[in-house]
Amino acid sequence: MDFCLFTPETLKATRTGWTKDAASGAGFLPDIDQRMDWVENHMRLEDNSVAYGVFDGKTRIAVGICELVITKPDPKKAWVKFIRLHFRPKIDNQIFDNVMEGIHTAINAYITCVIGVLNVKNEHNASIIKVYGRTPEQIRFLTMLDSALKEKKEASFKSSIEGRWLVLKWSKS
Repeated sequence: MDFCLFTPETLKATRTGWTKDAASGAGFLPDIDQRMDWVENHMRLEDNSVAYGVFDGKTRIAVGICELVITKPDPKKAWVKFIRLHFRPKIDNQIFDNVMEGIHTAINAYITCVIGVLNVKNEHNASIIKVYGRTPEQIRFLTMLDSALKEKKEASFKSSIEGRWLVLKWSKS
């Protein structure tokens, strides 16, 4: 999977694909329209927020939309907050129905986001990434993701769960 900023072409393809999902009953069209409008306004950093897409390499339709916020708690440090990953409606339905293909896609998308956010972290000289869990299910998922990340030998960070956040910390070199 690839983690990258949206282009006008990938936004158009994603809007079309997700809208088709909604037309087949897999999503709610007004929510999708609102999300796509937000992406269109955040294809570059805008008001500390930016949208990234997660693409599976086979298509220009994003399997997920990642909302990031760049904060600076003080002038010498920055945090990248991974606020939410919105899955394509048909993936959301697969997760809800406990279909392994959708669950596998979701885990790979989250891992792709966390690793991809590393580039955003470096761009902003941040040493912490925080991933927010809104619901009990998301917190359980982040706990599983924490375990999966700890198994990745190539990871150069330490992960932990702090309240509703999965926190990834890098030591400054």
